[in-house]
Amino acid sequence: MLNRISLFRLSALVFTTLVLTACGTDSGPEAIPPVLNLPSKIDAIVGQPVDYTINVTDPQDLETELLVEGLPAWLEYVPATKSLQGTPVEGDDGRFELTITAQNSVSGITATTELRVFSSMRELQLQENLERFVSMTTPGLLGISIAVVDADGTLYTAYTGHMGTSTASPKIQKNSLFRVASVTKPMTTAILLKLAEEGRLNLSDRFHDHYPSAMPNGDIMTIRQMLSHTAGIFDHLNASSFWGHPSRTPTKVWSIDEIIGFAATNGSRFSPGAAYGYSNTGFCALGGIIEGMTEQSLRQAFDSVLFDPLGLEESVYDDFSGASNTIENLAFNSRSYEYHLSSACAAGAVAATASDVARFGWHLYGGRYVDASLSGLMSENIGARLGGSNYGLGTRIWTVAGIPHHGHTGALMDYRNILMYIPSLDISIAMHTHQVHSGWFPLTDDVFEYVVDNFTEKRVNKLPRFMWEGESRWTEYERNARWQ
Repeated sequence: MLNRISLFRLSALVFTTLVLTACGTDSGPEAIPPVLNLPSKIDAIVGQPVDYTINVTDPQDLETELLVEGLPAWLEYVPATKSLQGTPVEGDDGRFELTITAQNSVSGITATTELRVFSSMRELQLQENLERFVSMTTPGLLGISIAVVDADGTLYTAYTGHMGTSTASPKIQKNSLFRVASVTKPMTTAILLKLAEEGRLNLSDRFHDHYPSAMPNGDIMTIRQMLSHTAGIFDHLNASSFWGHPSRTPTKVWSIDEIIGFAATNGSRFSPGAAYGYSNTGFCALGGIIEGMTEQSLRQAFDSVLFDPLGLEESVYDDFSGASNTIENLAFNSRSYEYHLSSACAAGAVAATASDVARFGWHLYGGRYVDASLSGLMSENIGARLGGSNYGLGTRIWTVAGIPHHGHTGALMDYRNILMYIPSLDISIAMHTHQVHSGWFPLTDDVFEYVVDNFTEKRVNKLPRFMWEGESRWTEYERNARWQ
């Protein structure tokens, strides 16, 4: 019997026939349950009516009743036709597990299926292609969540896999958080740019103008140099002296001054402005300026200055978590609470959803959070001018497929993240996983190319894939960094 589907799609059309045996009587029907054929997934789209007939038969032609549990409010079960009917509206998108029980007079059977409601056909296609890319490029990946914000500000999400280290753990959801690692850096930069816009600091100010400390050359290095990794500051997170320090334990809470102390002990790497040298310590020190100017902790400042104004309700500056005090909805692995995130501080302590990260990138780099005259400074290639990486202010700069874009990558505790903003298209892309996988780097290219080809009406001069497959947004630092 064919299922009736009106204006919505049935994906992964793999049917499973379930048969159970129960006790019966010699004089009555045999204890054989109905046959219930369910797809693994049922797809629906906001604004399009759903009319799906549940495929159930009985080998003995006995009368069969169905019980359907887990229905969202907009969807109802109609017994007369054994169908699910309703129309999802805006805000009804998401994933729902439906439990369906078929019962005849002597036996019953229960099965489940996943109802997936998408905001649009474009979002459904993004989901289908993400699943295709994962199966081809990163088979076995525990889980992934991605988000795209287009030029109109419309958010699209796709996600697949599980929250933990096995398929027995809950499934990744739209509201699943990930440790975004160095994607925290453009967030820290955004807060400092907002303070500059308000006239409370200048990027040419010396560090010690706002935060007197033991930082070597702190009286001559500027905030701009610290944001662009050209201040010559030691990097504690890639130093054996930090990880081997006697006081370092999984629960050790580090102060900013303690972290600056590593820079003081190890000395300057070069004179400020003379070269490029990536430094997490520099961004941790900048957190001291934020705390001082806002008279708030970094967690409070990230909330009040950045997250709340942009409506980023699923982002948190993590200065609290540990094995006994976990982050709600955090996708986790065996290293998720390996050390206290005060050690990563304003360089890498944020956890967030893909949706929040993509929205953040769209607002910041699109000149919607601070004036474009300030946000535009972030993509000026200061690092390359000094013989280093393509880096601006808290921002990595790339050209892949002939398309200039910028954002940041992040690697920490086996999480992998990337935020990409394409200025010519005004599109923001965020990708997050909680597992190291050799295919992660080409997977980012797969998603980037798909979004460029399908999320804009503009003509894009994109190079053929064979001409740019060797390019990478991932530095050797991020592939091999100690603190990963």
